[in-house]
Amino acid sequence: MTGGEKMQDSGTQSENLQIPLESVPEEPDEDSGQNLTTLQREVSTPNVRIPSQSARATLVRTPATREKTTSPLVFHEEDEEKKDEEKNILITEIKPTEYQEVQFEVDVEQGEDSFSEEESVELKDLVVEPIEAEPKEEDYDTDLEIEEEAFVHDTSGRSHYTKICNQLGLVPINYFMRHIQDTELAMRYHGLGPSAARAIALVLKDTITLEKLDLRGNWIEGEGGEAVARMLEENDYVTDVCLADNRLGLMGAQSLCRMLNTNAGLRRLDISDNGFGTVEAAVIAQALETNKYLKVLNLSHNRFDEQAGEILGPAIGANDILDVLDLSWNCLRQKGAISVAKGIKENVRLKKCSLAWNGFGPEGGAAIADALMTNNSLQEIDISGNRLSADVAIKVAKAIMSNDNIRILKMGNNLLTTAGAIALAKAINESESSEMEELDLTDVPVEFEFLRIIEDIKAKRPNFKVVHGPILRVGNTTEDLGKPAIDPNPRRKKDPIMVLDQHIVVNDFRLLDILKRYDPDNSMTLEPQQFLAACEELAIPYDRAKVEEAVKRLVDQKPGNDQGRIYFGNFFDQDKLQEHIKKYQEKTDNET
Repeated sequence: MTGGEKMQDSGTQSENLQIPLESVPEEPDEDSGQNLTTLQREVSTPNVRIPSQSARATLVRTPATREKTTSPLVFHEEDEEKKDEEKNILITEIKPTEYQEVQFEVDVEQGEDSFSEEESVELKDLVVEPIEAEPKEEDYDTDLEIEEEAFVHDTSGRSHYTKICNQLGLVPINYFMRHIQDTELAMRYHGLGPSAARAIALVLKDTITLEKLDLRGNWIEGEGGEAVARMLEENDYVTDVCLADNRLGLMGAQSLCRMLNTNAGLRRLDISDNGFGTVEAAVIAQALETNKYLKVLNLSHNRFDEQAGEILGPAIGANDILDVLDLSWNCLRQKGAISVAKGIKENVRLKKCSLAWNGFGPEGGAAIADALMTNNSLQEIDISGNRLSADVAIKVAKAIMSNDNIRILKMGNNLLTTAGAIALAKAINESESSEMEELDLTDVPVEFEFLRIIEDIKAKRPNFKVVHGPILRVGNTTEDLGKPAIDPNPRRKKDPIMVLDQHIVVNDFRLLDILKRYDPDNSMTLEPQQFLAACEELAIPYDRAKVEEAVKRLVDQKPGNDQGRIYFGNFFDQDKLQEHIKKYQEKTDNET
C-alpha cells in the first residue's frame, strides 16, 4: 500500500471515527505513549468533527486496576489484544458535553515516502483537551447587593378575600378584614346575604385562629348556610357557631346536619329562629341520633309543632352526647310535649333543658314531672309559660323530693296559684339532700306562708335565690276563702325622733323613760328645753339641726296654743297613746 492510499484510508477512517466503549484504555504507558508535541508533522483529515469531553455525554469508567492518568480521554485503535484487559471497566457516570470541531492540516505534497510505518495514519495516544464553555452571568460571584422585589405571602387571608370578592363582584367588608385573625368574629345583623357569606366561608376554611363565629341576623339563607357548612367540614378549629335568624330553610338544615357527621371540633351550634318546621325536624332528629361531638344545641324560636315534637322526642332520648338543649318558644304541645318529655326521661346525659313557652298544658306538665322523677342527670330545667296548673306544681314538688340533682327550677308565668308555690317551697325546705340553688316563679303570686318557708330555706342555705310575683295578704285559691289576711310587709323601723311639721314624735322606749322624769303630771308632753335636755342625756342618734329648728319654732308659738307641744309615747300602743292625747286635750280645754 502506497503512502497516498494510506492517507486516503486514513482520511476515510477519520471521517467514520467513533468512540466505542472499548476504545478508551485504562491508562497510557509513559514510555510508549507519544505526544502530539513530539510529532514532526501534523496528521489530520480536514473538517473532521471529533467530540470532546465538553462537547457531549461521555462515559467515565473506573477500571478494576487503573493507573493514574493525566488525560481525561485517550483515543486509539480497537485492538483485540486489549479487550480482555478492559473487561473489568465499570461505567460510573455520564456527563453532558459539547461538540467541538478540530481541524487537522495534512501535507499531501510530501508523498507516501515521507511517512514511516510507525507514523502512518494511525492516531495513537492522541490527547484531545476539552474546551470549556463560556461562563454564564450567574456563575460570577459578586459582593454587590442587588435589590429585588421580595414576594411576601399573605398568611392573614386578606388578599385571598379581596380576590374572591373581585371574582364574585362584591365589595370587601372592612370589618371582616380587620378582625379576620381574631379568635372571636361577631358580625350580627350586617346584612351579608348569601354571596357575602359564601366569600367569608371560602376564606375562613383555611384559618386556624378562629374559635367562635357569630353571623346572627344576616339572612344568608340556604345557599349561605351550605357555604358555612362546607367551611366547617374542613375547619375543625371553630368550636362555637351562631346562625340564628338567617332563614336557612331545608337546604341549610340538610347541609348543617351533614356537616355534624364529619366535623369533630364543633361544640356549640345555635340555629334558632330559622323557621324550621316538621320537615326540618326529621333531618335534625337524624343528626341528633348520630351526633358524636356536639354539646350545645339551640333550636328555640322555630316552628316545631305537635308532629315535630313527636319526631324530636325519640331522637332526644337516643342522644347521649348533648349537655344543653333549648327548645323554647315553639309549639310542642299535647302529644308533641309528651313525646319530648319522654325523650328527656330516657336521656342519660342532658344537664340543661329549656322547654319554656311551648304550651305544654296539664298533660305535658305531668309528663315533665314524671321525667324528673327518674332523670338523675338533669340539673336545670325551664318550663316557664306552659299553662301549668297547681296540680302540676304539686307533682313537680314530689319529683323534687326524690331528685336531689336539680339545682335550678324555672316555672314562672304559669297558673300555679299560691298553693302551688307553697308546695314547691315546702318540698325544697323538707328535702335535706336537695341541692336546689334557685327557684324562679316569675309573676306567680305568693302569700305570707310562702315567704316564711323561704326564710327557713335561706337560714339553711344562705345562697339560695328565689324570684316570685306579687305578695298577697291571703291566698288566691278557694281554700283560702275566709282566712284572715296577714300583712306580709313588716313595719318599718321608726327613727328615735321623728320631726313633723308641727310635732316631734319620739319612738325610742329608752328615751320615753327619761322623758317621764321630766313629766311629773303624766301629761306625755314636755317643754322644748326639757326635751333637748333628755336627748342630750340619752345621746341618741338624731338630726340635731332639724330638732333644734323644730324646738325653736315651738318656742315661738303663743302660750295656750295646743299646737307646738312635744308629744311622746309608745307608738305601737295605739290605745294608750290615744288615751293620753284625749286627757291632754281635756286638760287644755279646761284651762282655756
